[in-house]
Amino acid sequence: MLPIRSRCLLSVRLYSTTTTGATSTCASHPTINGASQKLAKSNLPSIPSPRSLKTFLDEYVIGQDVSKKVLSVAVYNHYLRIFDRVKKQRMREGQLQFLEANVSDKNDEPTYVPNSEAEQGMRNLKRQVDSLKPISNNNKKMGDSDLELSKSNVMVIGPSGSGKTLLATTLARVLDVPIAITDCTQLTQAGYIGEDVEVCIERLLVNADFDVAKAEKGIIVLDEIDKLAKPSASIGTKDVSGEGVQQSLLKIIEGHKVQISVKRPVKKKDAEADKPGNKSVVKKEETFTIDTSNILFMIMGAFVGLDKHVAKRIKKLKEIDTPKSEEDVAKEEKEEETKINNKIEEVELENGEKVSALNLATPVDLVSFGIIPELVGRVPIITALQPLQNDDLYHILKEPKNALLDQYEYIFKQFGVRLCITDKALRKVSEFAQKEGTGARGLRGIMERLLLNINYECPESGTHYVLINEKTVDSLQQSKYSLASHVQAKYYSRGQLFDLMNDVSEEDAALAKRLDKEVNGITALPQ
Repeated sequence: MLPIRSRCLLSVRLYSTTTTGATSTCASHPTINGASQKLAKSNLPSIPSPRSLKTFLDEYVIGQDVSKKVLSVAVYNHYLRIFDRVKKQRMREGQLQFLEANVSDKNDEPTYVPNSEAEQGMRNLKRQVDSLKPISNNNKKMGDSDLELSKSNVMVIGPSGSGKTLLATTLARVLDVPIAITDCTQLTQAGYIGEDVEVCIERLLVNADFDVAKAEKGIIVLDEIDKLAKPSASIGTKDVSGEGVQQSLLKIIEGHKVQISVKRPVKKKDAEADKPGNKSVVKKEETFTIDTSNILFMIMGAFVGLDKHVAKRIKKLKEIDTPKSEEDVAKEEKEEETKINNKIEEVELENGEKVSALNLATPVDLVSFGIIPELVGRVPIITALQPLQNDDLYHILKEPKNALLDQYEYIFKQFGVRLCITDKALRKVSEFAQKEGTGARGLRGIMERLLLNINYECPESGTHYVLINEKTVDSLQQSKYSLASHVQAKYYSRGQLFDLMNDVSEEDAALAKRLDKEVNGITALPQ
């Protein structure tokens, strides 16, 4: 046990300032700084870089390079903000623990010599401890260490089938965070028939296995947000499923603590069985408090007609600079009548390049469409997906992971049939989908109609190979039946392998080479 004099000199060396009246900060102390930094960095997961996120998106989503970059940067910055808050909180806790462990308030035994330099050092240390403690509702100013990054939600605009939902689910998969997708058309104000806006948080909590901490780092997708747009005809009336829902979403999107009551399944060993194999699930209602400030909200919608509004606005601006003649106006009106309704408008830029009008949409356009300004202001990042072209649809059929072609080949493989679709047939399918204007979802509909009769005939029929070429897809278009039950596909038995190879070689040499490798790798060619 050191004497009081020795202990007090040690305290002066550790805590006193070098100059009387000068203040010292705990961040400059190497022992405090090292301990807090180590605590802050412990158990914090690494965030994939924006480049890594986009590379992962490229494996599942074809095209949309600009939107994938925007989303990758937005998601990276969002989770960087979350981990930055956790790191700062841990640093504050570490510094506070260190200082409280070394600064004693005991009155029974003095720990320093009562001189002006020691007293000044102790006062500085106590002031540092007080600054690290939670700030009460007074007029204390926050320092730089309390700086917090603001929240940035994302709005994704794009036609149906362009990949909005796929982008969100793919990001949630690579980040390993829960995701909840809510259709805004089902939402109403509290007290009316329908679902309250809190249902999106409830679904996220369920998908996170009722782990509040995990749910607070998740992603909520509000799909079909454009269906909540308030039409101009309803001004002055009660809009419980439009503007009223938008108002209810404001606090949740901005970031507040929300209390929700959820019926959670309770595991019991002796569950009551009313029938053999049927067990009743016991549910217990629990109340959870969710802080939405760390939840990433992705607001999505097709915004049908927004492109026409943007194109008209830009044309009016051009007309102010260069007035058009009556002939040009009449020509444009005639072109307007012959345009396809579901085709996205394009705008010609000053350099002659044509881009989708949705790319030029501004917050003012969204407000004109019927989204309230308060909601638009809480979603600072807006990106528009491009309409899918023939090449995009063709690559979607065969290139990404979990591609449609791989799925159907696997289905036919289950009942012993090798499905062969030529490259020209796939391009013809993409052309049909482009004409229908339903995007990537239209590809599945066309493939289902194309393979309906084949899928019906092949199982347990002795057929080992099926060939679908360009002529087969053409017969789909010429069929008078909506389900195309008379598609002209070619069927081959096991002994007709050479006939299959010859027919495939005429239209797709690359596919013929792959088939030859497959056959030689599995079984010998028939004699």
